[in-house]
Amino acid sequence: MEDFISINLRAQPCGYENCRVGELLNLSLRFATQLLKAEDEYDLFATVLVAVTAAEGLGFNRAFIWRRQETRDAFKAVVALGPASPEEAASVWRSLEEKRPSFEEMVKEARQAFQTGRYSLAALVKDFSFSFPSDLLAGQGAILLKAREHVELRPLFEKLGVSEAACAPLNVPPGAYGFIWVDNFVTKRPILEEDLRFLETIAVLASMALHRLLVCEELNRQKHLLVEAEKLSAIGELSSKIFHEIRNPVSALGGLSKLLLRKRIPEDLEAYLKTMVKEAERLERVLEDLFEFVRPIELQKEPVRLCRLLQTALTLFLSSFKEAGIHVSLQSEGGDPIVLVDPKEMQLVFIHLIKNALEAMPEGGELKIILEIKDGVLVRIIDSGTGIPKNFLKRVTEPFFTTKTYGSGLGLSVAKKIVEMHGGTLTLKAAQPVGTEVQVYLPAALLLNGRS
Repeated sequence: MEDFISINLRAQPCGYENCRVGELLNLSLRFATQLLKAEDEYDLFATVLVAVTAAEGLGFNRAFIWRRQETRDAFKAVVALGPASPEEAASVWRSLEEKRPSFEEMVKEARQAFQTGRYSLAALVKDFSFSFPSDLLAGQGAILLKAREHVELRPLFEKLGVSEAACAPLNVPPGAYGFIWVDNFVTKRPILEEDLRFLETIAVLASMALHRLLVCEELNRQKHLLVEAEKLSAIGELSSKIFHEIRNPVSALGGLSKLLLRKRIPEDLEAYLKTMVKEAERLERVLEDLFEFVRPIELQKEPVRLCRLLQTALTLFLSSFKEAGIHVSLQSEGGDPIVLVDPKEMQLVFIHLIKNALEAMPEGGELKIILEIKDGVLVRIIDSGTGIPKNFLKRVTEPFFTTKTYGSGLGLSVAKKIVEMHGGTLTLKAAQPVGTEVQVYLPAALLLNGRS
């Protein structure tokens, strides 16, 4: 599907300042309304980029939103709007002449294109990042950039195929979030001082709206944490009672059953006693998982070789791997990362994840653990087991949710909590062609060597 880009190659300036101002005032009202209605960053970005590329707006050929990366002092393109070639621009213009969409319709179409990656500029800026001089973003205003005057930006100019562009910072406290980049790749129209003033206005309004969005997201996150804290408090009180009321008699029943099995008993009773021992042990494991989940965690961080930590966790399951016929491989792409983590807690994470992978392959298979160093450390644990239904992938880390016949559903929740306390993330996805891949990401702030 063609990009929904508001670029009119034939559009000429009105010739009368009042006419132009009138058009922009009309657009500014609709622009501000759309900003206030924005529910997420995609909504906001679509509104901004349509406003700066629309023929009735600023009329730039292309526009990009560049965002500062969290783990590096570099910028990466989030979204972009504009033609990849003059031929595409002409095609889009003809389509717009026929349809004559409203500003709101163009915003909606742009948002859908961003979400699905259906815009041609995606290939141009994919995986491209660069350092932007901090002094250029220090102010609030829009600035004109020329390739011959900004040698440090030459890679970006060459990548985009232009010699002139303009940018305006998106400032969200406490620092620069990113910036809007615009150029006239197709028409080569010079960027005027008037263009910079209007671009600056749009950037300021977008910054305010973006700040509002991020504050709301943080408030919702804090609200979620409060709710979770209340749940954990209730679970903690309940688990204390469970420990005294259930664990002791369960342990006693299991112990007595084991004792009776050592004596001479009728064969028909032996099977019952073995079942009692098995179920008592299962209940004890559930209780242990519950207390593991609600126990307070205070991280004691120290430098740790991540490969060694994984090797230690794997050693605990060597006999189980052999019995199940599971082939295990551990490889690190980029050396042996040293990370600042709590070794006991992080090892518990890997034990839970390896145990889950083992249980997913009762008939044997392959377990691959891959370490990647890129903007932090990514640990990929991939099994060739039965896999998790797609509709369950987002729920398996929820407390007490499990797809197993026997299980508490707390192992992944504990692992996720520990990883997030380190500032990382734990996610699951379907492996190809079969199985499950668990990704544990630890941010660059925890990586003490080999930073990219």
